Amino acid sequence: MSFDARVMLARRLRFLPDRPFAVVKHAIFQGELSTLRRPRTYSQMLAAKNLKAQPPLVQLTADKYAVREHVAERVGAQYLIPLVQVVDRADDLDFDGMPGPCVIKGTHGCDMTILLPDLAKVDRDAVRRTVRRWLDTDFYKAGWRESPYRGLPRRAVVEEFIGDRRTAPSDYKFFMFHGEPAMVVVDQDRFSAHTSTLLSPDWHELDVSGRFAFADALPEQPRNYAEMLDVARKLAADFEFARIDLYNVDGRIYFGEITHNPGGGLVRLQPREFDLALGEIWRRRTPLPERFVKRPAPSA
Repeated sequence: MSFDARVMLARRLRFLPDRPFAVVKHAIFQGELSTLRRPRTYSQMLAAKNLKAQPPLVQLTADKYAVREHVAERVGAQYLIPLVQVVDRADDLDFDGMPGPCVIKGTHGCDMTILLPDLAKVDRDAVRRTVRRWLDTDFYKAGWRESPYRGLPRRAVVEEFIGDRRTAPSDYKFFMFHGEPAMVVVDQDRFSAHTSTLLSPDWHELDVSGRFAFADALPEQPRNYAEMLDVARKLAADFEFARIDLYNVDGRIYFGEITHNPGGGLVRLQPREFDLALGEIWRRRTPLPERFVKRPAPSA
């Protein structure tokens, strides 16, 4: 069954109460039956965590506007993408007040992004219709019941466009367990030919697959990668698990978001032993097994 077919099937089952829905959704996307009461793998741990009441800091950092103050306090405001506007009504978007290329994001969910690389070509009515739809949507109910988003204020932020106007910048996603990285995912060309390369923290490809293909060539490691790791560690320090998303444009690091339920729990990592290995890192703080890392053969 294709990923899209799984999505369609799971959406038909959203009438179920929370726990039965979580169990069925996990079975559909992860291909295994689990009550989620004694989770062992990463995907099981993620689903079980999502069923629990979330600490206030999880919900605050899931809010793409409220998190800005938290980031400024923890690592410094210099890592924030410059904010242009924040609105809770689509009609309040001020296109004439935008200083140049911008990005509009919904703050209370996922997949709510509009790129505005050329303001002169923007269909303002179409943009307002899209933002109005976001603000009319309770993402917790309409999405996959991701509890970090439950009850968040519905707002949209307008941020300055960073990087090349022709495409979104590469997105560096740090999977942090107990404040330390276990995996780094580099997403490239997200709005065109999306690739997603899975790497070890020391920048070697993992012998693992996810939803999207790897890039044809190994993404270049940023020169200030050590600083990116430092930022990710500081932002992840309060959580057993969190994904810290950063950008790196012309040598400058920008904060993207903190994600507590990556992919809505829908992405199936292969081989399944890797899912278990990440679960062991989460549960027991074990190191990433070397068998999953593609290291170059030693020279003779």
